[in-house]
Amino acid sequence: MDALNSSHTTNTSSSSNTGLFSGSPYTTVEIVIIILVAGSLSLITVIGNILVMLSIKVNRNLQTVNNYFLFSLACADLIIGICSMNLYTVYIVIGYWPLGAVVCDLWLAVDYVVSNASVMNLLIISFDRYFCVTKPLSYPAHRSTKMAGLMIAAAWVLSFILWAPAILFWQFIVGGRTVPPDECYIQFFSNPVVTFGTAIAAFYLPVAIMIHLYWRISKASRSRVRRDSRKTSGTSLAEAPSNSQEEGCENNCVPSKQAQTEARGGKKKETLQQQNGSGPCKEEQVDQVDSTLDIVHASTSKDTAAPTSFRKSSNGKNPTQPPSPQTSAVDRQSMVARTLLMVTKRAVSENVVAKWRRKGNSSRERKVTRTIMAILVAFVVTWTPYNVMVLINTFCSICIPNTLWTIGYWLCYINSTVNPACYALCNTTFKNTFKHLLLCQYKNIRPR
Repeated sequence: MDALNSSHTTNTSSSSNTGLFSGSPYTTVEIVIIILVAGSLSLITVIGNILVMLSIKVNRNLQTVNNYFLFSLACADLIIGICSMNLYTVYIVIGYWPLGAVVCDLWLAVDYVVSNASVMNLLIISFDRYFCVTKPLSYPAHRSTKMAGLMIAAAWVLSFILWAPAILFWQFIVGGRTVPPDECYIQFFSNPVVTFGTAIAAFYLPVAIMIHLYWRISKASRSRVRRDSRKTSGTSLAEAPSNSQEEGCENNCVPSKQAQTEARGGKKKETLQQQNGSGPCKEEQVDQVDSTLDIVHASTSKDTAAPTSFRKSSNGKNPTQPPSPQTSAVDRQSMVARTLLMVTKRAVSENVVAKWRRKGNSSRERKVTRTIMAILVAFVVTWTPYNVMVLINTFCSICIPNTLWTIGYWLCYINSTVNPACYALCNTTFKNTFKHLLLCQYKNIRPR
């Protein structure tokens, strides 16, 4: 969030109330409506983001690097729902700041640190998705839980360093506090040019970077879809398609024995595989086919080179009796035919497993991209009005009414309310986990 500056502090000259709300520009009915609406939004924000955090904590299927970034974003949104929304509601309803300079500075520091951390988390998510799509071979090797934790910690620490010291200690740097006792805004934001500069750095630049990254992601995804289509159409039954380059950050390998079980399990195993993100590794598939072909060569060479005195003919005669050439040829042909049939069956099964796996990976990747895209759209829609007003205020300080400032600032907060809805609407696993948590159906949360 950018500036809660003196240009949009609440007008206190039109009050028709007495007592606690003597400075408020709103009537009693309007105050009740504001409190109900703001309180409801705060409650929804808190509940929604707690659900997000609990879902990632209790559902192992949601414990991915992508969702760890969303967990960090939910922490920021939760703080906004608990602290920022309620204090700002008090400020606009009463019509003046009643809690003193220290609480004012602490509130502003928390508000700006958390808001900046949200923006940086969105940037991290965008870069992560971009590298997953454009560097599917090299990037996943470095993409780990530890790396995600370090990036999240860096986002929070950097946000704190950028905003907290300046907000808390600016009055000591310049030699005095110029903010009136009944108002609350950042002192160095009194200059509209400074306010606009921070808007450029905190909103316009990150948004431009994220839009560019998602344009590149969309372009790379369309290219991959066309490449997958060509590769699928040119694949034979006896050759499983190679998709190691297409899996990106969604690849999870399981032992070959499990892969074989999944191949024999039919549609039920296909569903479980897509839910859990499991599938046989390409290298294991190749090793299985190669080992089967080795059996063919070994068996054939054994039949050709082994002494005839140790073979048993198919008609039950004495094993020491040398078989006729015709019988030996029939035995070899029968063994080769059986082995080739086994190779063909296994190749077909592995081909089916590979297709299931590619379909599951593609589905998960689309789901992740769709969720993040929804979050970014919500961010741009809710934060743009306020930052446009900041731009206008730089050139015309009296052009924006106080009511519009309040609505624009609240829209920035509402972004924290909307984010959990984006997760649920775009990700079925999140939605189902939310439902089970709300209905206290904890046993249904455990992945099968």
